[in-house]
Amino acid sequence: MPTHTAPEILFLQQEDVVLAGATDMAKALREVEQALTMTGRGDVIQPAKTVLEFPDPESGQRRYLAVSMPAHLGEPVHRTGIKWAAESLDNVQRGDLPYGIDLIILHDLQRACPVAIMDGTIITAVRTGAAAGVAARHLARPDSRTAAFIGAGVIGRTALEAIALALPGLQELRLFDLNRAKAEALAAEFAGRWPVNVVQSVEAAVTGADVIATMTTTRTPFIQAGWLKPGCFVAAIGKNEFEAQALLDADRLVVDNWEQFKHYPAAMLTRLYQEGKIADRDITNLPDILVGRVPGRQSPEERIHFLSFGLACEDLIIAERVYRQAVALDLGQKLSLWKKPLWM
Repeated sequence: MPTHTAPEILFLQQEDVVLAGATDMAKALREVEQALTMTGRGDVIQPAKTVLEFPDPESGQRRYLAVSMPAHLGEPVHRTGIKWAAESLDNVQRGDLPYGIDLIILHDLQRACPVAIMDGTIITAVRTGAAAGVAARHLARPDSRTAAFIGAGVIGRTALEAIALALPGLQELRLFDLNRAKAEALAAEFAGRWPVNVVQSVEAAVTGADVIATMTTTRTPFIQAGWLKPGCFVAAIGKNEFEAQALLDADRLVVDNWEQFKHYPAAMLTRLYQEGKIADRDITNLPDILVGRVPGRQSPEERIHFLSFGLACEDLIIAERVYRQAVALDLGQKLSLWKKPLWM
């Protein structure tokens, strides 16, 4: 007779996720590169995100967002899962909650059982920075010495760490944020590891920089094409900081997944595509570069822009490590869906 054993689910609150190593950026860089490489090899099943957007009734701009992001990673990870992500501008204005709050569920697909439910907010921030770091490692000039970071928020923190780790030859890190105190606090936090210089303006940060990373929520471009030097690498995480001409002048436009990205209407790149100013042939997918299907940087003078849409496989590969480490450390709370299933 079947015993109807209830599946055990490990619940990990944010503190558990951190104790299990979610903020280890060196590991995240390796894992995100692995997930993107698996994507390039066809070892990831990753349908398009399902997005619910709620605009502000006065401005028409997006105020609330909810996103469903399922994926399956094949061998050697062999894990199915989903991230449920939400964002609220109200949280930013009140200052009482994070802008985005995410949840990750990992499944044992053979048994149809969830094995873990965990906070995904920290993992989202880490993998977003890590994706920029992976792109920088493969697309920035190897002799890059100066990097500019625009935005000292949560993603500014992780992108700075990831890119600095990915490009150990960097000698000057410039940081700008509209909130100077916030930028100075972040610079102080990293002072023992990297020389982070808080500068007075975006132009002062960007001009002459070999690497530029932007991490803001703006819908209004503020970085001019003329500020970008030949040969620079750009990680436009915020998607809207650069004026249209900067994208049109780029020698290469690289994304993590163009089939998903080109349907995202809030990005400058998508608008240029919809206007017919950029074509499919102008876009390269980073996973194709990682598996050698297409070349990466081809000359020291190339200006390369990387725009990240954010992929579930990046979240899940980090979440899988966090789950295994949490089990090893006996972290979290064990939950059950039932004592005995009502219907079979």
